[in-house]
Amino acid sequence: MPDAPDRPPVLAPAAEVAPAALEPPSAPAPLMPFAPPAPPVIPPPLAVPTRPVPPPPVVEVVPDAQGSATKTDDGWRITFGPGKFDLNPAMVQALRILARALPAQASVTVSAFAPGTPEDPSSSRRLSLSRGLAVRGVLITEGLVSTRITVRALGASPAIAAGPPDRADLVVTSPPAQAAPAP
Repeated sequence: MPDAPDRPPVLAPAAEVAPAALEPPSAPAPLMPFAPPAPPVIPPPLAVPTRPVPPPPVVEVVPDAQGSATKTDDGWRITFGPGKFDLNPAMVQALRILARALPAQASVTVSAFAPGTPEDPSSSRRLSLSRGLAVRGVLITEGLVSTRITVRALGASPAIAAGPPDRADLVVTSPPAQAAPAP
């Protein structure tokens, strides 16, 4: 077949252009002013009554109570009369001296002991706890913060053999010194 002469392409009929498309764009419609959102409603703070700081525990000082206070290498040893947890004036004075001489961030561990029988270990634990709390009460009265005092009521534990059975051992622990920053 012979080559056909080039024919011009067939164009589709032109679509009618809308008259609005030919007009220049007009100014946009004015915007309606919107009010800012209302501020959130925050209720007033609740008035919660604060509790007053409880007074330090009252420590009874019995003038004729048996016992003594002795300085040891790492603290003090307080001895008690058998079956008692009373403090005499000399014991209280020794505890006051200890509390006043403590470094600012020092803590005290009170390990209290009391003899007992294997059949009734709770009696010795209760008595040793009473002794430890009596010592703690004097230290708190002298201004030592209660969170810096640890009371261990050991009763008739095997560690009782390290001294008299009716006692409380106080061990002072100071935090390690902070190293000065290098220049």
